[in-house]
Amino acid sequence: MNKFYKLSLPLLFLWLSTGMAWAQISVSGTVTDERTSEPLIGASILIKGTTTGTITDIDGNFSLSIQNADGATLVVSSIGYLTKEINVSSSMSNLNIQLNQDATNLEEVVVTGLASSVKRSNLANAVSTVSAKDLTGTTTIQTTDGALYGKVAGATIRSNGGAPGGGMSIQLRGISSLSGASQPLIIVDGVYISNATQRTGRASVTGAGGSNQDDGANRLADLNPADIETIEVLKGPSAAAIYGTRANAGVIIITTKRGAEGRTTVSLSQDIGFAEPLRLLGVDDWSEEKINFFFPEARRPLELERFRAAQSSGNFIDYEDFFYNNQATLLNTRVNVSGGNEKTKFFVSGNISDEEGTVRNTGFQRYSVRANIDHKISNAIRLGVSSNYIQSNTDRGFTGNQNNTGASIGYSIAYVPNYFDLRRNADGTYPVNPYFSDNPVAVTDNAVNNSEVNRFIQAFTLDIDLLKTENSFLTANIAGGLDFLQNRTLIYLPEFLQFQRAQANPGDVLKGKQESFNTNFQAALVYNWNLGRVNMNSQAGLVRLDFNNSALFNRGRGLVPGQTNLGQAAIQEINQEFNSEVQEAGIFLQQEANFEDKLIGTVGIRWDKSTLNGNPNEYYAFPRASLAVNLANFDFWSSSVFNQVKPRIAYGETAGPVGFGATFTPLGGTNIGGLLGSVVSTQIGNTQIRPETATELEFGVDVGMFNNRLSLEATYYIKNTQNNIQSLRLSPATGVNTTPSNEAELQNKGIEIALSGNIVENPNFKWFSRILFWRNQIEMTRLGIPTYTAGAFGAGLGTFLYAEGYSPTTIVGTPADPNVPGGFTIWGNSQPDFNLSFFNNFSIYKGLELSILTDWRQGGDNINLTSFLTDSGGTTNGWFDDDNGDGVPNGRQREPEPYNNAGRWVQDATFVKIREIGLYYTIPRATIQEWFGSAVQNIRVGGSVNNAFLFTNYEGYDPETSTFGAQAVANNVDIAPYPTPRRVFFHLTIDF
Repeated sequence: MNKFYKLSLPLLFLWLSTGMAWAQISVSGTVTDERTSEPLIGASILIKGTTTGTITDIDGNFSLSIQNADGATLVVSSIGYLTKEINVSSSMSNLNIQLNQDATNLEEVVVTGLASSVKRSNLANAVSTVSAKDLTGTTTIQTTDGALYGKVAGATIRSNGGAPGGGMSIQLRGISSLSGASQPLIIVDGVYISNATQRTGRASVTGAGGSNQDDGANRLADLNPADIETIEVLKGPSAAAIYGTRANAGVIIITTKRGAEGRTTVSLSQDIGFAEPLRLLGVDDWSEEKINFFFPEARRPLELERFRAAQSSGNFIDYEDFFYNNQATLLNTRVNVSGGNEKTKFFVSGNISDEEGTVRNTGFQRYSVRANIDHKISNAIRLGVSSNYIQSNTDRGFTGNQNNTGASIGYSIAYVPNYFDLRRNADGTYPVNPYFSDNPVAVTDNAVNNSEVNRFIQAFTLDIDLLKTENSFLTANIAGGLDFLQNRTLIYLPEFLQFQRAQANPGDVLKGKQESFNTNFQAALVYNWNLGRVNMNSQAGLVRLDFNNSALFNRGRGLVPGQTNLGQAAIQEINQEFNSEVQEAGIFLQQEANFEDKLIGTVGIRWDKSTLNGNPNEYYAFPRASLAVNLANFDFWSSSVFNQVKPRIAYGETAGPVGFGATFTPLGGTNIGGLLGSVVSTQIGNTQIRPETATELEFGVDVGMFNNRLSLEATYYIKNTQNNIQSLRLSPATGVNTTPSNEAELQNKGIEIALSGNIVENPNFKWFSRILFWRNQIEMTRLGIPTYTAGAFGAGLGTFLYAEGYSPTTIVGTPADPNVPGGFTIWGNSQPDFNLSFFNNFSIYKGLELSILTDWRQGGDNINLTSFLTDSGGTTNGWFDDDNGDGVPNGRQREPEPYNNAGRWVQDATFVKIREIGLYYTIPRATIQEWFGSAVQNIRVGGSVNNAFLFTNYEGYDPETSTFGAQAVANNVDIAPYPTPRRVFFHLTIDF
């Protein structure tokens, strides 16, 4: 018996070993595009139910060893393609796998939280994703936020004018705050970056008023759009709750490009173009009849003499054309180097943008260098770093509002008739402008409005595999970074300008230096495991945020001629000094459960505290929950038309931070009889103040049809915003006027629909189309303080109503109406009825590609005070026409009746804009090899237009611009802005 065991055990071991050897095979093959047969680089091949896999090389080839091959399944996936499962057996050795393009993006991975991502087909929220191709594939956009127009359902985007360097505001799903955080939180590669519209000081020097009329650029303009791989937009609290205190207005997650394993690729791109005004309004001609009507009797002889002199010499000047219609040169150069091996991957880029403005002496230059490096320290430890340095220089000129200082082109020329010549004299002097306080030609030639930015953004991620088995893994994720921003500004009005000569101390300079240093740190544990047929993903972590901001503005008046040195000014003042330090901390927990891609549920919670709150040590909780049901993945589903039907529901809560200083009573400096001291402000702090909070319930359904060639995404949401901070007026007996309070409540309701797919798909012609539709309705469900009006410039010109039961976007004004809360007539509403965008891409044969993006906004009113200015000056195009034939020109009698009320300036801002057009040709690879051999991999040439055409009845340069674009409410007031440019480009890209 013992002898038998001694013989049988070795034989049994040998037999088992042989059996194991028979079950282990090596499978190789190629992964290609089903339509074009092009190899797919970096496609993932994973053995289903395990963590074992590989990726394809530069030729689309792969090789993989499989234990127990019989019954094994390979999951083959690639970004932009539908995942395919292949059953393998021991008889297979070489596979030719073809993947279909994912027209509906169901397979793309969406980053949804601090340490999680999910396949779009399993997503329970309406998260918009903008790819690199969507962002810059059609045309070259100056700024990243400007590239989002028409590409995100639920986003309302406005600019503060067409000046170089940008200046945008983005509202997601309506108004999230009446006065606080109205712009989304921006995260770049995990770094919480500043997107503040920083003060320039222009409004102080020109007399326009507060810094919200500076028309400065927000700092998302610093990023090079060509560096971005994807942008994911979490539009409401149901998706953004995991970001807690700073997510009330939504979250925009930007991921930049990374290197890939394989051959090192060098890409060189050059864009050359020009800009011209998208739209000019024209000016009204003058005649002796008009002069006799417009000017008072004592003034008429002088004006008639000037008119007749111009008539005899033919010297009539269209000042709108003279100032705005200047062709600008646009240059954009980019170099990217990317590649790597199994251990280290890199992406390095450099960018130079040099763009002139359509107004003389304006322009924007940006220099950007980026290095993204990913390194596998060991099989269990991975490190990623992203470094970006940006320097920009912007000359924005002088447009927009001012208060009779003359330091605004549009404001000044509104009052100057075309028969008076303001242009520079032969001796170098400028004529005195008898119609307004300054000569805008002299201001344009000599005044300075400059901003110079230096910025450094550094991010890092460290992933450590702590535990890894066949069916589970535990990973530690550590991430963070910093954003350092320095902005130096200079506003200068020389002493020889007409308005300055009239001052007691001519010559005005304001110099600003603003710095922000933001850091964030995050640590999380992620445990992925299986509970029977359910895949579980558990997360726990903590977050620390630090925000440091400072600003110092010094002003000098009475300058020595030719000087901008503050020490050479007779009057020197500290215009503003500001410093703030904010610390925030958060803890988050999240549990995801996925039952075979059929039922996908998530619950999570975050607790945050902030030094901005009344109690800096109190934690506020922000829960979230969601559920998606993929009905088409169940066995009972048998439809040949609908391959995806996914109803979904989600709930979440977020907050908006309390404004800095709201908990304290500010002290102002004073000097009485030479004695320095402090005086109490008329507003006192409130130590009970709470963050503004929002709750959102979102319902939706995602449908895929005809093997995912067509998809529909429909969403309905209800977003309630509580604790809106408003100033509560106090009794005069208290000795102060106001204190901040959490009184108001808002409700936003809306729908978002996205329909997209491949209408035609064959080897020689492909037509992809996408339609986005969205609308939002707002109501003030609670105000908590007496009804009031605010915003713009008062009831005589149009202002905004704050009353329960009404939207704060309601525009009211004279005449009086006692039936309306607040006592004024309702003239309009700035909220659009709906928005619709229509994108089409045509691939013709294998090299020609045409893309067109069209935007339509229906409804929504602007307060057009540009018309108010030109009517006042008699220069509005058609001013002297008399449409109703009653003998009173249009410029003195605007509808609606009764005439001369605020309704004259409230205008329908409906428009259709052909936003982007691009036509490109990719030279066939065989032709390139014939010309250059293997030295050149790809050549793409083309032309494009940004802001190609505008169709509107609105009587302004662009219905999307606003002097107050960055404000939460009252962000649709048009005052002599910089006209929006049409940008035309020619492109060349060469990949080596």
